[in-house]
Amino acid sequence: VRQILLRHAGMAKPIDPVRNKKVTRTLEEAEEQMLQLLVEFSANNCANFPAVCKAKSECHSSLKGGALAGDMGWLDRAPPSGGSGSGSSAQKASAMKLTLPPHVLKGAFELQVGELGDIMTSEQGVHLVQRTA
Repeated sequence: VRQILLRHAGMAKPIDPVRNKKVTRTLEEAEEQMLQLLVEFSANNCANFPAVCKAKSECHSSLKGGALAGDMGWLDRAPPSGGSGSGSSAQKASAMKLTLPPHVLKGAFELQVGELGDIMTSEQGVHLVQRTA
């Protein structure tokens, strides 16, 4: 799964962590920008997804190089649970792993491989996801 994420000023922390800048767009502006990207991707079969992701996304996944920009890595179908143990290296690794909100993750797994989803909003911002595997 790969994604483009746009944050908005109405969030608890309206900061773009990629560019380390305050986000001033409204939720409606973020949704409108994402709809424009959805139309563009529909017209070109997502050919420029990595380049657009690198230029626009406010998710750490956009920092990956080349065709991997926006790639969320392998995702589990079930959202992470609390788990047991304290401070294990497995917990530290999962803390660094990029995560999607449960409803966005569910929507991503409902897509066919290669299919682009509709925009979804969460506490993280406005998401546009494409299933890649």
